[in-house]
Amino acid sequence: MFGSAILDTAIGLIFVFLAVSLAVSAANELLAALFKLRAKNLFLGIQELLQDPSTEGLVTRFYEHPLIARLGAKGGKPSYIPSRTFALTLLDIVAPVTAASNRTMDDLKAGIEKLPASLQVTFRVLLDEAGHDIEQFKTQLEIWFNNTMDRVSGWYKRKTQAIQLVLALVIVVIANVDTVRIARSLSGVNSPLRDSIKDAAHSFVEAGLPQGPPGTQLSAATEAIGNLALPIGWVKGGFGPTTIFGWVITALAASLGAPFWFDLLNKFINVRASGKAPEEEPKSPKEVTQPAQPGG
Repeated sequence: MFGSAILDTAIGLIFVFLAVSLAVSAANELLAALFKLRAKNLFLGIQELLQDPSTEGLVTRFYEHPLIARLGAKGGKPSYIPSRTFALTLLDIVAPVTAASNRTMDDLKAGIEKLPASLQVTFRVLLDEAGHDIEQFKTQLEIWFNNTMDRVSGWYKRKTQAIQLVLALVIVVIANVDTVRIARSLSGVNSPLRDSIKDAAHSFVEAGLPQGPPGTQLSAATEAIGNLALPIGWVKGGFGPTTIFGWVITALAASLGAPFWFDLLNKFINVRASGKAPEEEPKSPKEVTQPAQPGG
């Protein structure tokens, strides 16, 4: 019984962290959409890729090209550019196709000569790697773009992690989600809260991690904890000496992201469902030695 209580308490805490993570993720997505953070991050990546700090030369021409301009919503900058579209756009800027003739290798080499000196070196290396074949050169441009976008994705991830930690702290303090306080409630002897949150976590795992827009995730997070009598929120005497410590634990945990806590919750529930804890296994009755028969 003691072992299962610890396991159920852990499941309850993980479920709380998952719910808060979903709320943080939803807030982060809304913030990213409001301030167009992905589009801005991509713009910085293109600016570095094309080596145009002023953004008044090649970068401007790139974003004004019809293939790129149509990717942005309502005249804004796109938040995602396919690698093939990047290659075709850049090739058309460097060596545009005319109605009179197709693009030739001489056209491409002449266009490269008009680029900034550092970018000329990059293009010549890529052209040499392509064996001076235009179709292969397109492929090399795609590879170059994808490699740079991996780095850009790393920038965005680091920025997002910092934003999520700040959002987590704000949400946790506003809602007073104190891990220490919740753990005490869950670990109580014969706690009905522990049983109810265990059942809710099991149902949540069966339904799967919610996908879709931020509003869907926020609704899932609210519904996940709304029907449980968790010690969350501000009440008289709700601030104690360990409250700040509890906030920090919750915020740090929530910043790890909903997928992390969903996977961990799934593993704990599988362990819980695999069988009763050793302490709960029924014990076989002790064998009683039968007295020997008279004369036996």
